Amino acid sequence: MRKSSIVILSSLYIVSVFSGCADNNKDSILLKDPEVVASDSLPGGIETTWSCVYFGSYPTCEIVSDEFSAVDDYAVSDGDVICDPELYSELNTANWEDDEAAVKGEKYRRIRSENEQDDHREQHYNWNDDSYHYFRYEPIKWRVIETESNEAVLMADRQLDCAAYNETAKGVYWEDCTLRSFLNGYDGSFNSDGVSFAEKTQDSFFKTAFSESEQKSIVKSTVNNKDNYYFGTHCGEATEDYVYIFDEAEVFASEDAGHYGFTNSDGYADAARRFKPTLYAMAKGAWYSPVAGNEGNGFWFLRTNGYTTANVDYICDFGSVYNRGTYVTVSDAGVIPVIRVNTVSARLRSAGTVCSADIFKETEDGEADDISTYDTPQSIEAGGEVLSEPVVVKDDSLSSGLKTTWSCVSFGSYPFSEITDGAFGAVADYAVDEGDVITDSELYKKLGSAEWSGNETEIDGVKYRRISAKDSFNPSFESGQYYKWNDENEYRYFRYDPIKWRIIEINGNEVMLVADRQLDCAPYNTESCDVQWESCTLRSFLNGYSAGQNISGEDHSSDPMLSFYGTAFSQSEQECIINGEVENPKNLNYYTDCGGTVNDKVFILSTDEVFGSSAARHGFYPGGGVDDPARRFRPSMYAKARGTWYSPVEGYKGNSFWYMRTNGYTLSNASYICDFGYIYSRGTDVSCNDSGVLPAIRVDISKADLIPAGKVSSK
Repeated sequence: MRKSSIVILSSLYIVSVFSGCADNNKDSILLKDPEVVASDSLPGGIETTWSCVYFGSYPTCEIVSDEFSAVDDYAVSDGDVICDPELYSELNTANWEDDEAAVKGEKYRRIRSENEQDDHREQHYNWNDDSYHYFRYEPIKWRVIETESNEAVLMADRQLDCAAYNETAKGVYWEDCTLRSFLNGYDGSFNSDGVSFAEKTQDSFFKTAFSESEQKSIVKSTVNNKDNYYFGTHCGEATEDYVYIFDEAEVFASEDAGHYGFTNSDGYADAARRFKPTLYAMAKGAWYSPVAGNEGNGFWFLRTNGYTTANVDYICDFGSVYNRGTYVTVSDAGVIPVIRVNTVSARLRSAGTVCSADIFKETEDGEADDISTYDTPQSIEAGGEVLSEPVVVKDDSLSSGLKTTWSCVSFGSYPFSEITDGAFGAVADYAVDEGDVITDSELYKKLGSAEWSGNETEIDGVKYRRISAKDSFNPSFESGQYYKWNDENEYRYFRYDPIKWRIIEINGNEVMLVADRQLDCAPYNTESCDVQWESCTLRSFLNGYSAGQNISGEDHSSDPMLSFYGTAFSQSEQECIINGEVENPKNLNYYTDCGGTVNDKVFILSTDEVFGSSAARHGFYPGGGVDDPARRFRPSMYAKARGTWYSPVEGYKGNSFWYMRTNGYTLSNASYICDFGYIYSRGTDVSCNDSGVLPAIRVDISKADLIPAGKVSSK
């Protein structure tokens, strides 16, 4: 499904460059399309060289009076900071109008923070106080992406600013998002939030970056908005804009990507897609990477919606495409504007060249993934069968190069199969597995007239649970990638079935199990905030903890049915589950502190257990950057009814994504595994509420009655 090709381009022409009066032809420069050549040493197999030009100006470098410490040294590029006490003093007393001033013929902008959080955020600009900081306007450096006739498409060489894709959390397209309005200087009628960016010059990128004469040289472009390449999400209608940002098609999913100098696949950490924010962008909130090999890079939005219209795609600091996207309100992405200029009238100045090979040398990873396998699996005997830890063998037919076989057992029970009285249409056929739906009109009728205790009942010795749309985190009443309800009051009925677990670790009498299916749906935390595993609501739900155990004050202890633990296990089964230490190591890529060690009976896996030091023992590919079949899981029908999203992507249809207990690049994000089996270590907002829940437990096999349940293979 992922594609890669090499495009060699040599289109070029001479363009006149004007200085001063329009008829004073002083010089000429060579504009040409990106030069792309094959290269085995770079991810994606190509090396790109772009010709660059200067056009317009924007606040970029900061003026300071003494030592600079607002960002880490590795995130500061040459020219980002100018230490000039005399100039700084002049700026303090300058005549400022709308935070703009001119000193000795140079333009400056001043900004300050009114958010206390800006003082202590890792990998973000730290203000320390609410005083003004001063930034000098510098010529904007652009990469020439395409030339045609008397026009050229230009892409900024750095992330010039920082802004959310949309100011309000909701489904939104490029055509009505606030970022489009900010870039172009549109009034409130152009975005669904009604925010105007047309009142002052300083309100928009377009009017800030370009003089009136420069604005006349920018050609309004037809901006098409293709559906999401993998998820098919509709991305709105075409627009006409002076300034825009790239979409999926232009950076990986079409021939245009190769033409523009990018690897036309999302399966590579393409150096050509790695960009650094300016210091002004960082002061505005842009995050910068601490990852060895990518230090100082930021991430940047595409205008393509993610797996839902409330999400938007982005390119991470590695240069990889995150097609699922992140919330449209995420506020620390860098902005990389794109414009089309008339090369006859525009005052373009040569800015040399930029080569992806040089970017890679500056940011290449220091160490390769360790792909060794764990080859000493332990074993136990249960139910007359020998059960072992995962058995991993080489298999080049799989994307990971590894095939895993897990021994499985049954233990506990949970709402699982849905009982219907006829045709089933709540989810697409490809998302229905054998046993997910039981058509039994007589049983359905009994359930409709049964005596329910809360939402639980028992018929002929079998337990059932009923739920309505009100019990779903994402009640959908339309067709799509969610369970479909007819109305919010109707009940759907689910039978308790034995939980099937994969054995992933054996230590003496202690066996570590992970569910074979995503059994429920719940956010990592019900509120969007900084939170770690020890205080998140998901931990409380899984274990049945009281309100004092989580940051949101949710009580899951007053009724056994309020928790996974109380629902899934009988009293005798609970006595077999070990209340063991759960460590929370730092994020392996972003070094985010994920909290201390806690004791839990139920937990979810960490990034370390899924692609770090113990991944191979658990049957997973021990490294990132791979779509590992061993990490792909499907939600139960009950989990879908509770709100779990399921994938429409060919080859992964019916899979869903699942949280790990490791924070992402910030404490308000949690890492997850997507439907492909790919690790999103940057994470998504902790309040994202359509993820499947994949519980893990440790049981004492000297007490537990584990029933063998066959084997499962990643192939």
